[in-house]
Amino acid sequence: MARSNLSTIPAGIAWGTSVLFSPFLVPIATAAGVVYKHADPQNALRWLAIVVLFVTVLPALSIAVMVRLSKVSDLHLQNREERFLPLCCTLISMIVGTFLLYRLGAAREIVWAGVAYITNSVIFSAITPLWKISFHSSVATGCVTVLVMLVNPLFGWLFLLVPLISWARVYRKRHTFLQTVVGAALAVGNTVIVLHIVQLGSQS
Repeated sequence: MARSNLSTIPAGIAWGTSVLFSPFLVPIATAAGVVYKHADPQNALRWLAIVVLFVTVLPALSIAVMVRLSKVSDLHLQNREERFLPLCCTLISMIVGTFLLYRLGAAREIVWAGVAYITNSVIFSAITPLWKISFHSSVATGCVTVLVMLVNPLFGWLFLLVPLISWARVYRKRHTFLQTVVGAALAVGNTVIVLHIVQLGSQS
């Protein structure tokens, strides 16, 4: 019995890690940090609500509808072949949300974070039909990079969580080790490039 219980502990940790660092949840925490740092107090909740709506609520609802209509097998999109349509819906939602933030006058850093997230989504959506790259590791590392560059470099310690996230995805047989590593590396590189470009553009 003790052996059986021990064998379930890694599974529980892997499941909890996957849920806690879901690609739908991590951007909310990141947005909260960017909003807290750069938004005026009167509009902070409005900007955060827009992020939550267009990055989490609407994409999650669209996937739920697709499951209901049998367009995809499950909410977790385990089949790579079924990911393209949900990713397109998520991307459209994020573009609309970021444009809305821009038009309503959100702080430029909040908009920049949206642009970085959209760029990563475009690149990973293009890769997904060919290879099941890890969105958990890529979203997590991309979001930590945003926090480091736009909020405070001290958030760099959060990169220490990336190996745990990668292990959880590999343990649950959702991805290979290489898929998590490449996802993380690309997300960091893409985010650094995008934020560097937009920051240079704002200074010119």
